[in-house]
Amino acid sequence: MTTTHTTGQADACEIQRLTVAWTATLLEESDVSPQDNFLDLGGHSLLALRLSRYAKERFGAEYDLMILFESDLAAAAADLAARVLSADGKGSTT
Repeated sequence: MTTTHTTGQADACEIQRLTVAWTATLLEESDVSPQDNFLDLGGHSLLALRLSRYAKERFGAEYDLMILFESDLAAAAADLAARVLSADGKGSTT
């Protein structure tokens, strides 16, 4: 059983944690928080595409680049989580 993404195992906390970790790795920055903005940290379009590729491989969905560029990492992760969980049939139950 080999699959490149595991949407069934994804949750919003995991997506946020990985968003921060992947951003830190891509930008070679050790001090990244969910409140940071991707562009303010030194990110650019090519790195954003790489970040989206990580998400696509892991969760089957990509980041919305407008949100990634205009908001903080937490907002980008929350948007991705909403789409991943919705596509996985879990939807929002709040």
